Amino acid sequence: MIALLLCHPSQKRQAISLLKKTATYILPIVAGILLLFIPLLRDFHFESAMLAGTIGCFWAGLSAASHKTKNDLAAPIHILGCIYLAALPLLIHAIAVSCFTFDGAAFWLLTPVPSVLLGTAVGRLYRKLWIPFPKTFTVLTLLFCAAGILLWEFWNFPQVYFYNHVWGVWPGPIYDESVSISSSYLYFRSITFLWIILLWVLPSWSSSLKNKSILAFTLISLCISYLNLSEMGVISPEEDVQTRLGSSHSTQHFDLYYDAQYFSPKEVEYWALKHEWYFEEVATQLDLAWPEDRKIESYLYPHPWVKKNLVGAKYTSYVPIWLRQDQLHIAKQQLGDVLEHELVHVLSKQFGNTLFNGSWSIGLIEGVAESVAGNASRQSTLHQIVASETTYPSAKDLKSALSLSGFYADAGAVSYTTAGSFVRYLLSEYPVSYFKQAYSGADIENHYPVSFEELVSGWHQQLENTVIDSVDKVVSELIFAQRSLFEKQCPHTVSTELRLWDDYHYHLADRDTAKAYETIDQLYRHNPVNNLVHAEWARTQLRQGAALQVAQSFGSQDTLLTSKLLQADAFMLLDDYTRADSVLQSIAPRLQASDARNFKYSLPMRADSMLWHAHVDRRYKEQLPGHIQFQQLNLPNKILSLAKAAELNRDSLLIQYSKLLLSENLNADWFDIYEQQIDQLIFLGHSELAREYINRLEDMELRARFRERLQKMKQWHQFMIG
Repeated sequence: MIALLLCHPSQKRQAISLLKKTATYILPIVAGILLLFIPLLRDFHFESAMLAGTIGCFWAGLSAASHKTKNDLAAPIHILGCIYLAALPLLIHAIAVSCFTFDGAAFWLLTPVPSVLLGTAVGRLYRKLWIPFPKTFTVLTLLFCAAGILLWEFWNFPQVYFYNHVWGVWPGPIYDESVSISSSYLYFRSITFLWIILLWVLPSWSSSLKNKSILAFTLISLCISYLNLSEMGVISPEEDVQTRLGSSHSTQHFDLYYDAQYFSPKEVEYWALKHEWYFEEVATQLDLAWPEDRKIESYLYPHPWVKKNLVGAKYTSYVPIWLRQDQLHIAKQQLGDVLEHELVHVLSKQFGNTLFNGSWSIGLIEGVAESVAGNASRQSTLHQIVASETTYPSAKDLKSALSLSGFYADAGAVSYTTAGSFVRYLLSEYPVSYFKQAYSGADIENHYPVSFEELVSGWHQQLENTVIDSVDKVVSELIFAQRSLFEKQCPHTVSTELRLWDDYHYHLADRDTAKAYETIDQLYRHNPVNNLVHAEWARTQLRQGAALQVAQSFGSQDTLLTSKLLQADAFMLLDDYTRADSVLQSIAPRLQASDARNFKYSLPMRADSMLWHAHVDRRYKEQLPGHIQFQQLNLPNKILSLAKAAELNRDSLLIQYSKLLLSENLNADWFDIYEQQIDQLIFLGHSELAREYINRLEDMELRARFRERLQKMKQWHQFMIG
């Protein structure tokens, strides 16, 4: 710098010019390096592309509005050059840590380029038209595009994905980690280019026939494009979602929308009753009075992939609490796990804030739903899960967890469970009115008679008094070991194996078994050494009758218990009992020593050839025993036959098996199956038979979580008998 001051004026100008040029290249790269320290933004994917597109759009707009130049494309080219220089460290990092994806590269192409050109077109328009304060109008216009349109869509549509001309795309909930380029985004970006052309031609549209023709063509194309927004998946109005699902069913408090190809009349009736029952339970627990003329719309999707296509959320069930119309959006496969949880969100709107009907604390929003539903684990209660941790969250930690940034800093399961346990303490120890008053403003301090620190201390005391065992500790470790999206090295990278695995489950959910089997076969050929893949491939082959192929696929190196059991079953399906029993006996000591629940009854189910044949017929051929054969089975095979009857909706067999099992002693190891059995018996009208099983379970020594679930069954039973 000192040398620069001592230079000749002409040399100074040259040196300053050189410094400016150098800074032009260096500063963007430095900015990109700094992004490497920010979770998600360091990923060469849609989040960083959104940021680049937004900055580039406003930068280009201000530049075009303030600079008169013969070449209006020079500035946006320069800006894009800086943007892609900033992207260079992200790209190098993505390649170095194997996080690079073609979808990420496509987002970086389809987001900044149109956004920068749009900003240029807007700024250039105001400059060319000699509008006063062109930079101000440019910023206001781009702000309207970036935020105004977003807010309008947010308050009017149930979707959780959004397309925007300035910042590109928000694909949906961050828990759905796989994000790829969709045809809808390509369609939307074509609309952005139409706007760029229109704004570019507009200042001189009357100067030539060519410009008039371009303007007319662009206007017509835009009109056609906007008339097809819902058909192309850019927006999803309620009416469009209802039309695509196709069928509806009404109850006292609900309008259910569903696809009749995937929901049978019996299933619709069952879930309609479940809606009403959970509604009654939640309203009672939260002490709510519901207006008689207020109905809730429940959208029941065939599977997560349909839900992703229609509203942007795949595995994430959700309630758009910000809408005036009460709604639920749940895929069929998640209904049993999340319906009550999501209904809490709907009903808690009654004591939410006026802006979006919720709480300013995301932890309280999810905490009250988790507290009422309590479905974090089927084995352990919320308190047991948190109590199994070596240290409890401090008052400071809990305040952070209840905030928006703190809640999403941890994995979803961790945040939901911790907040749920704390809110359950509040609801159990204090009047629910306190919580309802504190909810909307997230102001616990001023609506409880003690300080927040004292509340946390009381919660800790309850956790300390909670009885836990080894099962609770295992459940807790599994939940608290999960990493949040912000902690993952490659948050949006999906390997070929995971993509094929996802495709496999999609085809199963879509009831296309032929494509499902073809996909798992492709996955097995791609990665034959993956034990999980090999086992699933073997199961599908056994269901197709290819037992010999499965038996030969396992070699001496396949020592996992699951693998050896599948090989033994394959020999049994080939009626080679000698070889089947030989494989089974080779792993018998390991099965007997295993603590895993899924291996506990492996030997009894295969105790002799008759029992083993019954097992493989049930598991791989979906053949269930008749009255006489059922009585000849041992208890594990009887219980699993009962479970299969419930799974296949064989109602007459379910009832028959249930009556025959009354002569057997109940075993808490089979609680999940008893719960499913009782649930179906209640629905089918066999309330006395269901009551018999409830009474017998009540007399048993059960886990605390099983007691909670049994109480739910008693309430379901009471609801159904009136």
